[in-house]
Amino acid sequence: MKSKLSSIISVIILFLFSSIMNAQHQKEDLESKYVTVITLHGVEGADFDEWLKVEKEYFDKVTSKIEIIVNHDVLVRYFGNGLTEIKVINVFESWNDIEYVNNIRESLIKQVWPDEGERAAFFENQNSFYTNYHSDEIYVTTNLSKLMPVSEKASLKNPMVYYIDTNILSDNDNGNAYKIYEEYLNAVVYKNSYIKAYYPLRHHWGADSREFLEIYVVNSLTNLEKAFEMDKQLFQTYMPDKVKRKEFLKTYSKTVSGHKDGLYRNVPVLTK
Repeated sequence: MKSKLSSIISVIILFLFSSIMNAQHQKEDLESKYVTVITLHGVEGADFDEWLKVEKEYFDKVTSKIEIIVNHDVLVRYFGNGLTEIKVINVFESWNDIEYVNNIRESLIKQVWPDEGERAAFFENQNSFYTNYHSDEIYVTTNLSKLMPVSEKASLKNPMVYYIDTNILSDNDNGNAYKIYEEYLNAVVYKNSYIKAYYPLRHHWGADSREFLEIYVVNSLTNLEKAFEMDKQLFQTYMPDKVKRKEFLKTYSKTVSGHKDGLYRNVPVLTK
């Protein structure tokens, strides 16, 4: 018996193949990191505090000890009991680290729970919180991120709010798309003091090669509303002409054929 999450990661590794790179005028970043996003769902009626107790034990004894995991976050749906949807996000320096991490994880698990019966009992309990429904994706970071200082993230005690916008890129090859996107980031997102971090992620492996993730991190739901309002103000300041703003947004919107968004909060005690 082993962790359902470990089993899912094993499946991902089994089907690793060459990257399908999109041609949406993204800059190549020689220091790009690989981001795995596993979406899990809690069983109906699962107790959040009991779930957290089990996951905290697993995090402290296993995940936190794996050095090749550069960053680790667990996000839960902002509204509801929190276990409706859970996203487990791991950041790696290289593709090889994704392939190798499962070996390290399995070795640590056997060290922590050497007794086979105790090991089976722990993971049976851990797995009981989750349904069999899950999805997994791998993304690549870009050099346009707005990073949260490591010291600030390490000192977090209260949950941060994560607004995740999953864009589906269109097939229209607009030569100005990347320039306009970068222009908007410089004029608006980077100057917005309410946005503590911004992570744009290119699709690398998974169900839909057109996906482009944008993750915005703020201190609270109230500050997310304030961030949206400041976005408007910064954009108007940058481009006061209403006609030019409308044309700018029209060009920008053509690069996306659809999107879906979600609101989450992280679990500080499960953060690395």
